[in-house]
Amino acid sequence: MGVRFLAGPAVMAAASMAVGLRGVLLHVAIVQAALPQGIVPFVFAKEYNVHPDILSTAVIFGMLIALPITLVYYVLLGL
Repeated sequence: MGVRFLAGPAVMAAASMAVGLRGVLLHVAIVQAALPQGIVPFVFAKEYNVHPDILSTAVIFGMLIALPITLVYYVLLGL
């Protein structure tokens, strides 16, 4: 889970700079990449009965740690 919050923004930063995003748009893209996965993956897991209990735990855990991590990125990027 920790790698997801570090690798996601890093990949987004590299991809955004490769296509020419700069300034505030680049910072917003990085913060969005640090946000947790949504509830949609859980809905699909429940619908197709593919480990919904594991995914629900991941979604809850991701949302709990996402707020402080997102705030750190927000402050570091000066948004």
